[in-house]
Amino acid sequence: MKIQPLKGWHAYTDLMNQEQDPRRKAMLENMRYHLKYECLADEEIFNTMVADPEYKFYASYDNQVINGMAAVREFYDNIWNSRSSLVELKISHCAAADWGVACAGEWFQQVPGETLVANGQDIPNPDAWYLSQAHLSWFFPFREVDGVMKLVGEICYIDEAGATLHQLDDNDVLTMEEAKASWAAM
Repeated sequence: MKIQPLKGWHAYTDLMNQEQDPRRKAMLENMRYHLKYECLADEEIFNTMVADPEYKFYASYDNQVINGMAAVREFYDNIWNSRSSLVELKISHCAAADWGVACAGEWFQQVPGETLVANGQDIPNPDAWYLSQAHLSWFFPFREVDGVMKLVGEICYIDEAGATLHQLDDNDVLTMEEAKASWAAM
């Protein structure tokens, strides 16, 4: 299965187009671009956030809390440098509220074998690419800053215990160039 990062973009777009409240619509617009910039390893992602974001992970990432822009930048740099930024969100539930956006669904992440080995995972072929799949619930609080809805942080519950990992066929590996071309074609 070749991941399709645009699925999350389209899901957020559909919700955004149905939303009547301009603040909530702006939050969903931000979510679209946040996903795009994360996938494409684009520094613009930091402009979607407040100056002092806080990320919290539960049941994954060792229940890590990441405070402040410098630490969040390091978090994304690690993802981008490991070539693990291409993800697909299969959103099953999502709602915008006055405080932010809450969603649930499945997370598909394409990860090079060398990254998995570096993180201590035992895999059959370190030269191959792998697809990680997990159930995920995410809550993104927002705050208005100078008339713009900015992401305050991420609160993510990732079902790491139930996650699966399987080796991808070479034809199922999405390249960064293919991902960039798919967004450019929009």
